[in-house]
Amino acid sequence: MTQRRINRRTFIQSSVGAAAAVALAGNMTKTLAQEKRIMSDKKTVMVHHEWGALKEVVVGVPSIRLPSKLAEAPKKFLPDSTVEFIEKNAGKKLEECAPELNEQFVKQVNGIIKILRNRGIVVHQVKKHNPSEEAFLGEMNDTVLQTYPRDPMLVIGNNFIETAMFEPNRRKERFAIRRTIGDRLADSNTHIISMPEPEPFPADKSGKYGPGPFLEGGDVMLVGYDIYVGNTGNASNTAGIRWLQNFLGSKYRVHEVPLSSHFLHLDCVLALPRPGLAVICKEAFVKGVPEFLKDWKLIEVSAEDAEKKLGCNGLVLDEKTMIVGDDMPELAEALSAEGTEVLTARIDGIYWQGGAFRCWHHPLARESKLENS
Repeated sequence: MTQRRINRRTFIQSSVGAAAAVALAGNMTKTLAQEKRIMSDKKTVMVHHEWGALKEVVVGVPSIRLPSKLAEAPKKFLPDSTVEFIEKNAGKKLEECAPELNEQFVKQVNGIIKILRNRGIVVHQVKKHNPSEEAFLGEMNDTVLQTYPRDPMLVIGNNFIETAMFEPNRRKERFAIRRTIGDRLADSNTHIISMPEPEPFPADKSGKYGPGPFLEGGDVMLVGYDIYVGNTGNASNTAGIRWLQNFLGSKYRVHEVPLSSHFLHLDCVLALPRPGLAVICKEAFVKGVPEFLKDWKLIEVSAEDAEKKLGCNGLVLDEKTMIVGDDMPELAEALSAEGTEVLTARIDGIYWQGGAFRCWHHPLARESKLENS
């Protein structure tokens, strides 16, 4: 596949779709001193780990129109109650068919934003779609969902990647994200890359949308130069994982993690609050727990809580602090016993949609050291 460098100003100001990219390997050899200096610059975009003090973040916005017809793939991982609700209210906006639920959704999102801003974290809330964006690939799937910017974008080091989404309706999310942080990215140290746009194949009988490549941020976890990518069959696939390794180059090691199709992403079944500590739903890992976790302390979450309450899907503020749902008291207690300060917040107005805290945010900057290993 031919790759080329994208002029970031032209790219952000444009609404043109995908373009492939080249890895800029020179940036991967910065000394720690250089990196520290860069991190002190407010224009910096830099994320190396799941932990480290969160400095700047993109978050989702309440903006939902239910599909006229629910696709097959989401039925594998959405709770039965959610599937029933969607099918009952097909094609309607959430504020029209369930105003109380929408109000709950808005209130909870605003509450989490308040927690972040009170800690000095810069928050960019995604702008709502305009009509032309909503119409993109609408003939294939007319859903509007802007709750989870974790998936259509990916920050690794100072690379900002527009990912290739599995579900056609989610491929439009990049446009509103561009309008939200385009100027921020254009005036930064960031290398902006867009994955090849998947061909607009309709879903086959099994719910697949062609060969991809597909890669979604919820599947991607950063542990320095080791990048772990989940594959449930519902989102990222092997072609997308190969693309990521090719783009990042030999400095990085990208590991595919096979998962049960009862879940959507890796972050539905795994969280990494700090080095040596993980929150995990072991049942989801069809080939066993990843090798790198063998010496870590594992706090287990049941498959039911991982599926229905998104219990593994927390928000790591720093190596000592994490936000979890207030309906997961046993998890909060277990994290506290390991020395983690636990903040709780209501999230049930969000997780019925298939994601929770981690899905709802994507870091632009975290404080963390990266050894040249």
